[in-house]
Amino acid sequence: MTPVERQQLPRRIRAAIEKFEALHVIGIWRGYPCVTQGELRMTFEAGWDPESVARAFAITLLENEVAGEVFLIYGDESTRYSAGGDHWWVRIVLPDQQEINIDWTARQFYNLEQPHAPQHQDLPCPLIWQSDQPGEPVHPVTGTYLLLKSQQVRVEDSPGDVRDARTGLPRVLSSRCSTCIFRPGNPMHLDPGQREGMVREAVGRGSWIVCHETLPATGKPIGTQAICRGFWDVHGPESLGCRITAALGGPIYALPPTEDDSPVS
Repeated sequence: MTPVERQQLPRRIRAAIEKFEALHVIGIWRGYPCVTQGELRMTFEAGWDPESVARAFAITLLENEVAGEVFLIYGDESTRYSAGGDHWWVRIVLPDQQEINIDWTARQFYNLEQPHAPQHQDLPCPLIWQSDQPGEPVHPVTGTYLLLKSQQVRVEDSPGDVRDARTGLPRVLSSRCSTCIFRPGNPMHLDPGQREGMVREAVGRGSWIVCHETLPATGKPIGTQAICRGFWDVHGPESLGCRITAALGGPIYALPPTEDDSPVS
């Protein structure tokens, strides 16, 4: 593995990094471990644990239309540290087959040694390195992983971006779309318990459900997505992200993509 400086990266990857590091929760990871327990707890409760951070950054890369393929990497059973397993980062395989690795949460490894190792506390955020061999299972801090899994992330996996460009606040539909999963009669023909599972996942990560009719997979441009109005009405008070949005003066309301003459219940 070879360390890589940010300025050596392709332009679109640099742009994705700059966009991602502007997020408040990434500021907490950049400050880690010098953050309060409250900040750290809020970060995890809001769904910004290492796996979620890596997954969100992978989507950001795709939204920035980077050249190459994007993978979510999971490493377990580090040969160097027993406490170094169960970690996530992103790997980009460029068209020339060069592999760039980007890890936003490597600073959590500051406590691998007792006393704490200053070189881990001072790790850059993000930590960037190049694989010397295709599929290399090596991390700069934790060493070789006996078990390494990779999952390709595709643009159709992207939930898009619900943030309003002017205010930065999330968008919510002004009324439920015509096939909202919270309408009576199961208009999307979901399997029994499927909607409830989606709700549990969204609330568990402190987030929301994005309206399916606004998703990029439907052809809607990224940056035009909106939170499902049914989720906002029924489960908004349970979601940390929705509560924070309301506390900041949001949301921003957007018209549904299909005509909806039915009243919002």
